[in-house]
Amino acid sequence: MLSRKTLVGALIALVAVGGLGYSGYRVWRHFSAVAPAAAPRTAVVIGAPTAAPATAAPTPVPTLPPSVFVKVPYTSQFPFSQFGAGDPHENYCEAAALEMVSQYFKGDTRDRIPPAEADSAMGSIVSAERKDFPGVMDLPLTSVASVGTQLFGLKPTVSPVDLQQIETSLAAGRPVLVPVMTHLPNGTKIAPFYGNTGVYHVIVITGYDSAKNLLYTNDAGFIQGQNYSYTWSQLSAAIDAQTLKYPQGRVMLVFDRS
Repeated sequence: MLSRKTLVGALIALVAVGGLGYSGYRVWRHFSAVAPAAAPRTAVVIGAPTAAPATAAPTPVPTLPPSVFVKVPYTSQFPFSQFGAGDPHENYCEAAALEMVSQYFKGDTRDRIPPAEADSAMGSIVSAERKDFPGVMDLPLTSVASVGTQLFGLKPTVSPVDLQQIETSLAAGRPVLVPVMTHLPNGTKIAPFYGNTGVYHVIVITGYDSAKNLLYTNDAGFIQGQNYSYTWSQLSAAIDAQTLKYPQGRVMLVFDRS
């Protein structure tokens, strides 16, 4: 017969294994203090806008720079690491994206949004989302666009996603939102920090480097998501993956000030 001490040890081991089995958004790396990626070194760095928007349409960029970085302040959708099964922050990705982009267009030049401020702001955004779209946890970009206009007076454009249009928008100082699945149909994670189950997610693209074939992002889905880089093939495949579950297709959302 097993001793009491042995039984207690076995129970603790079972609990530990069960905890590791959580298959939501996140994995154990959320618990490690990993520094975010440094801001990329690019040919062009664009800060938050400060002047009032011009009445005329913006002048198109004639030749795209080889690399661009738009300085959008970052927050995770889990500013106090309050993630886990049943926690509402698991469904805060759209709100986090809106908070980052809205702060940018307000002229916010901070590197990061303080956790308490971000948490309060995202809570208000989610309240508006749930009121306007009751029962919908995974918002299509048209709905995200609507909330952005309602709360922040931003002018949205939802259009078919295209790498050249992404780069053109970024070169003009406009971050780009794209819808993805965190896992491809074959189960591959688009970033190693995600859990075992693929979920719908919205990512803010903040820059590109054509020579390196990289897109820089503020990915709110994990604490290491500031300036996180993806290849276009990775993001394109992740965008494709969400079309298998959601009818919005391959789209992107770009805001501008009204």
